[in-house]
Amino acid sequence: MEITVIVPVKNRREHIGKTLDSIMRSGVAPKEVIIVDNESTDGTYQFCEQYIKNRPNVTLLRETFPGAAAARNKGLRSCKTEWVYFFDSDDEFDYNFISTMQRFRVEGYDMIAMPTRMTVNGKSSVRTFIPSGDPRVQILASVLNTPGMLFRTEFLKDVGAWNVECRIWNDWELGLRVLLHQPNILWYADKPFHSIKVHPDSITGSCFSTSYKQLIRTLTVAVSHLNSSILQPLSSRHAQCLSSLYPHLDSLHYPLYLRVCILLGKMQNEKMLGKSRDHKMAVKSLTIFLHDHFRPTFTQRCVGNALRLYTQLGGRGAWRMALASARENKKVQ
Repeated sequence: MEITVIVPVKNRREHIGKTLDSIMRSGVAPKEVIIVDNESTDGTYQFCEQYIKNRPNVTLLRETFPGAAAARNKGLRSCKTEWVYFFDSDDEFDYNFISTMQRFRVEGYDMIAMPTRMTVNGKSSVRTFIPSGDPRVQILASVLNTPGMLFRTEFLKDVGAWNVECRIWNDWELGLRVLLHQPNILWYADKPFHSIKVHPDSITGSCFSTSYKQLIRTLTVAVSHLNSSILQPLSSRHAQCLSSLYPHLDSLHYPLYLRVCILLGKMQNEKMLGKSRDHKMAVKSLTIFLHDHFRPTFTQRCVGNALRLYTQLGGRGAWRMALASARENKKVQ
C-alpha cells in the first residue's frame, strides 16, 4: 500500500515544522507528502520552501481559493498513489500509522475508517467511534472525520472530493456524502492514532454562534445531497448502485433535523452565557433554517424541542438520545 499524505496549511509557521518532522520520521514513511499553502502571510510558505529542499518525496503547492477543502483538493489532483490521507498542519503524526495500515488486505475496499482523539487544553480523550455505514450515525455522531479516514484515491475523486462550499464541518459533510455512495469500508477500531487539537480559532474550540453563517451553509449543502441523491446519482459509482441505495433515503431528514435542533440548543446556551455577540442572529437564522428545510411530524417536533431545550440548559450527550430516536423512527418523510 502506497500512501500520499496531504497537508493543507495556512499561517502555521510555528507548528508546521514539527508536524512535517513527525510525518517524515514515522516508522514507514509515506510515498509522498504534499503540502498545500493556502495564502499564508506569516512566512509559512517560505519555511516550507526551505523544508522541502533535499526531500524529493515532499512537494509544495499553492492554492489561492480560501479554505482547507480547496487546498486538500489541490493536493488530491496531484496525488499519484493508490491511497491518500489528509493531515492537519498543527498535529503530530503517529509513528505506527502507515505500518499498521500496510498490514491490512485492502483489496476491494474504498476506505479505511479509524477512531481519533480530541485534545483540549492538553487533555486528550477518544472521540466517539461507532463502526457503522449507517448515514444516521454520521449525521449525529460525526464518526468520520479528517484524520479518521484513509481513502482509495480514485474513490474519493469519484464521489466529488472535498466540497469547497463547506468552510467548516467539511469532514462531517464529506463523511455523510461518502456513505451515500455505499462504500466498502474497512473499520479499524483497535486504537486511535491521531489527535484533533482544538484551538480557540477552530469551530470546535470556539462558539458555534460566531460561525453560524458557515454552519448553515454546510447544513444546506447536506440537505441538498439528500434531496439530489433520491433523484439522480452523485457520481458514476453511485449510479451503479442506485437500485440498492440506502432504503428510504429521504427519512434521513429526521436525524438531520435533530442535529440542527441540538445545534440550536447549543447556540441558545451560548446566548444564556453571553459567549458571543452574534448569538441573537445565530439563533434567529438557524430557527429560520429549521422552518424552511424540514417538515417534521408532531412527535418528531416534540423530540426535537426536547433535545434543543436539554442542550440549551447545558445537557450533554443529546446526540445519543437523538440517534436512538432516529433508529426507532419508521416514518418516511
